[in-house]
Amino acid sequence: MLRHRRCFFSCHPVLSAVLLGWPLLAHGDAPAQAPSVFVPRPSGSPHSARPPNALYLHNRHIVTFRATLLGDSPADRVELASAALSNALQGERATVTQSATPDSVRFELNGRTVFFLVAADMGGARPETVLETRSREVQAQLQKAVAEALELRDRVRVATDLSICLGASLLAWLLVRCTLLMRVRMAQWLHAALHRPAAALASRLAGTFAEHTHVACRLLTNVVALALVLLILDTWASFVLLQFAWTRPWGEQSSTWLLEVLRHFASSTAAAVPGLVVACFIVVIARMVSRANAAFMHRVQSGDIQLAWLDAHTAQPTRRVCDVVLWLFAAAMAYPYLPGAETEAFRALSVMAGLMLSLGASSAVGQALSGLSLMYSRSLRVGQQEKIGETEGTVVALGMFTTRLRNAAGEDVSLPNKLIFGLPIRHLLPEANEDRGEPSGKVVH
Repeated sequence: MLRHRRCFFSCHPVLSAVLLGWPLLAHGDAPAQAPSVFVPRPSGSPHSARPPNALYLHNRHIVTFRATLLGDSPADRVELASAALSNALQGERATVTQSATPDSVRFELNGRTVFFLVAADMGGARPETVLETRSREVQAQLQKAVAEALELRDRVRVATDLSICLGASLLAWLLVRCTLLMRVRMAQWLHAALHRPAAALASRLAGTFAEHTHVACRLLTNVVALALVLLILDTWASFVLLQFAWTRPWGEQSSTWLLEVLRHFASSTAAAVPGLVVACFIVVIARMVSRANAAFMHRVQSGDIQLAWLDAHTAQPTRRVCDVVLWLFAAAMAYPYLPGAETEAFRALSVMAGLMLSLGASSAVGQALSGLSLMYSRSLRVGQQEKIGETEGTVVALGMFTTRLRNAAGEDVSLPNKLIFGLPIRHLLPEANEDRGEPSGKVVH
């Protein structure tokens, strides 16, 4: 051990001369100890809010010690540095300085040594390479902490900060009140816009889904108002915390959190724009193809275009089938470009939605397939008199899921296509009407 210490003094003469004075500065008349530096295992309770090896002045973190210096553990170094700071802050002014040696940095306050920072405190593979940079950061933190400590003694400054906080609180209260009033006005405006005669589409939407439309409008305005109120309160809290020296570190953390959230939101939005543009482009192309298909089928239905494999009766269901296939293909193509499509949560949600749709839509798919079979087999046509099972009447509507008949009493009877597909269908000819005493060619409406 003695040989090791002699080797240390011979290899580090400058550091040894500086460190030999540390016990006198920290312990008064205590005898000097031989310097030795080593990195200990992490200590301190994991439930402690502040680690025992971290130096704080009020709530401002200054530095974290990791090495044992001259027999003093990191926790002991924190206690010694705290006592030195308390003694050095007795005056009205404070000047923070540092003096560097090849292996350590000494920090002084008003000419009094406060603590030493050595390379072993940095951690990492080569801590000596970051000692100079880290020491400048520690000096800046120490300067902030000292300035805040002096600020706490200034009663005029504290009174001014209180006045500023009261003004900010009044302004925040007015902004919250204005936000709530804007929420009410926005809800009234949306309600009036949905019932405006000029907005035909909105009027039809409000008339068909009146209750759901009002609920959606209230939910939209409430969400926007709540987001604005939370933003105002967070900004107010950060501003108030920043005014006082004791709570300023908390205010800086709150401001940093808000700025980080806004930065993340902005960066995520910017990153999602190219994918959204591609998805919108796919939707626009699908919409154009759908409109072209609708125009073509309309001409087939009106008789302007005649095809051997397509007539006026099958044009409408063919258009619907083509639209379904087209939009499914467009959704599959646009899916990878949606924001968050590559995340596991989005994929799990898609799988769950697909499973629920497959389980719940089995009956609907069967109805649609039965309706398509009836349409393409030309078993039923609009305007014909049919007898399906025990139901007799004129076909007035042939849909994908149901077929509507109108009987002699003027009643509309809706039959599921899946049910019709398993029943015998009888076409009633005019001669059959004459045999029953009804006029020939009579169509019941």
